[in-house]
Amino acid sequence: PFTQDAWDDAKTQALRNLTVQRFPTGEISNSLADIDPDTQTAQLNVTLASGPAYRFGPLDLRGLQRYNAELVSRLAQLPTGADYSQAQLLQTQQRLADSGYFDSVFLTLDTSGDPQAAPVVAQLREAKLQKLVLGVGFSTDSGPRLSVEHTHHQLPWLQWRAISKLSLDKDTQTLGTELTGPPDASNWRWVTSAQVQHQDLSATITNSQRLRAGRTQGNDHIDRNVYLQYDHALTTSGTDPTIASSAISANYAWTRRDFDDIRTPTQGYGVAVELGGGLTLGADRQPYTRTLTRWLGYVPLGKLLPGDGLFMRAGRLALRAEAAAVVAKADANVPSTQEFLTGGDTTVRGYGYQEIGVVGSSGSVTAGRYMASGSFEWQRPIIVNGKPSAWETALFVDAGAVANTVKALEAKVGVGGGVRWRSPVGPVQIDLAYGVATRKVRLHMSVGFSF
Repeated sequence: PFTQDAWDDAKTQALRNLTVQRFPTGEISNSLADIDPDTQTAQLNVTLASGPAYRFGPLDLRGLQRYNAELVSRLAQLPTGADYSQAQLLQTQQRLADSGYFDSVFLTLDTSGDPQAAPVVAQLREAKLQKLVLGVGFSTDSGPRLSVEHTHHQLPWLQWRAISKLSLDKDTQTLGTELTGPPDASNWRWVTSAQVQHQDLSATITNSQRLRAGRTQGNDHIDRNVYLQYDHALTTSGTDPTIASSAISANYAWTRRDFDDIRTPTQGYGVAVELGGGLTLGADRQPYTRTLTRWLGYVPLGKLLPGDGLFMRAGRLALRAEAAAVVAKADANVPSTQEFLTGGDTTVRGYGYQEIGVVGSSGSVTAGRYMASGSFEWQRPIIVNGKPSAWETALFVDAGAVANTVKALEAKVGVGGGVRWRSPVGPVQIDLAYGVATRKVRLHMSVGFSF
């Protein structure tokens, strides 16, 4: 049946499809709905005038006072000379907004000049040079948490950004600082950081220090990091004597994210790989290698039913896999901060935070050289009045193992269910999980998504 609303919507969608790519000045030049009441028919006609095809020209920066134009242009990564794309324009705008240098960013294409080199006008309002953030939080992994974070966007003389943070919870206290240089033409930055940490987990106390220096590159889908790292750790497990260990290592990390929504994904995947080689320090120096691989995927299931022109899905599968190894001689004194633990809200539910490790003679849990974990979860929307609500249900099975040899790996399994709320700040996750090995039920809560 013909309706004026449907006809108007169809014309609007047709124009939108034209103007989002190459033809931003496109318009409807003529439209006609010829209604014949005798035959109860409607003859429809619409003509779209595309206008010229546009290409991105130079970035016209307005509102800059503190930062130089070269820095902002490298942060924006505008593909000058490429065909106009509304999605690309919004991505450039988002990159500048996410950089932290600006309180507001608004980009528009100037269509008054040459279509083959149309300037992109950036209206910017710079953020304050320094920022102090005080945080109070709670999680079922770490209990109550306090944090203080200070950011200086442009250190005197050096012109680097400095972020320093103090974080305190019942098990872990961390103080760290990171200095990040401006990006070069390929978006690589120099980064250096330092961290000291006190951690008390499962009757094992670890006091550690870490120094890192290297380069990092972050793009829309792929992040790369190349760095040298120094680790020092003092580990005390139960009544065992304190073990001191140090190491220096060279590392490479690569992460790819292909999710439909980086804040609240419903389909797509992410994969991360870390490779490193190092040398333990002290009287007996031993080489070692370290690897870590993570994968997370969301697989939509069959379509359920239509509503408001969209298709609600019968849910999705969330699949996760992780494997890691430190390969060295059995007597190599590798720092525990280079080894692995698992368990908690985002790894193996049904167990405490980093509760799965190598159990010592005194019953304390320490990090191990090999780790494997995985998760299988079915997420399904809750339907209200024929439409998907912001709430979902979930059923899951998690498993994880940590050991000092591959043969000693023994999976600890957690099963359970929960609910999800698609909040404005990301997914809120509430789960009840039963740890098969401990025969205990645990509540797990977390907010937000990151990979």
